[in-house]
Amino acid sequence: MIGPYFESEDVAMFNPDCLQSLLSRQSELEEQINRRRDILKTPLSEAIDELSLYDQHPGDVASDTFERQKEIGLLEMLESELQKVHQALANMQKGNYGICEQCGHDIEPARLTRLVNTNLCAACARSLPDNFHRPAEEDVIRPSVAFQPGHDIAGYSWDEYK
Repeated sequence: MIGPYFESEDVAMFNPDCLQSLLSRQSELEEQINRRRDILKTPLSEAIDELSLYDQHPGDVASDTFERQKEIGLLEMLESELQKVHQALANMQKGNYGICEQCGHDIEPARLTRLVNTNLCAACARSLPDNFHRPAEEDVIRPSVAFQPGHDIAGYSWDEYK
């Protein structure tokens, strides 16, 4: 058995480079996830290495809390990535690997080499809406002088930065 997805005879029908890339990415992600989980198992009071949190400046505790939250966010991102790798391995087993889930066309080989766990071709990935939303404050706060069109920033026009 090669991983939880394939019997040895199944491997011959797939591109061995893609399969090996997926399996190595899976083991790399699992290692990183386990390392981050070990870090998060340590209580914050022990991680700070102080006898009491009361004698600490609030900014020091806030920095440590921020770092803890950052670790949790990175762990969630890695778990999401691992889920995508598992889905790609399942697609490979079904014979759907390398086929765009949105349009049904083949995914470009260069894209599969770069993003081995992708399930969308480049055109469909570009057509997805951007999930980044500007902060609500930008609706009411005017940009400063430095961000006005035509304003010179360090010898360059603002329009050159776009």
